[in-house]
Amino acid sequence: MESLAAEMRRGRWGLERARGTARRISGDKSAIKALVGAMFGDDPELRKRAADVARRITERDSVPLEHYADELAGLLAEVSLEESRTRWHLGLVVARVAHTREQRLRAARLMELLMEDESNVARCSAIEGIALLACQEASLREVAEEMIERALREGTLAMKCRAREGTLRLEKGSRVGGGV
Repeated sequence: MESLAAEMRRGRWGLERARGTARRISGDKSAIKALVGAMFGDDPELRKRAADVARRITERDSVPLEHYADELAGLLAEVSLEESRTRWHLGLVVARVAHTREQRLRAARLMELLMEDESNVARCSAIEGIALLACQEASLREVAEEMIERALREGTLAMKCRAREGTLRLEKGSRVGGGV
């Protein structure tokens, strides 16, 4: 059977391939381990594709990757600025898999750094990520509101869209007791 890394390297990459791969491996612990390994490899294209698959997995369920929360946060901190797409995907993954207070606070610091990134997609990830984190960690609400307000004032159209979604997420969290 073809290895996961070889499969992800082959051919054109797109949303459907990322989603299909995510659906296929999300319940397989050894495949998840291989996916994480690919994110730590030397091949920037494979890192980007693996981070994309991880993002798609965490859209539905963060549990398969929660075991790797600390490692993924460390990876996000180290990925070069040139790998903006990888940083974009990882920003969302790190925010979604942070399941302890310490991990959420570390992830929030990374979102603040992403907010200063030159890449618009990385900044969008930061806005979405900080809103997710603030819904789980009340002490992050002020930071999230400041980042969202800044994005609404100064951001690109995509950033403003994420900021509006973040505002709604925080409001909904407040109404239903979602941790804020």
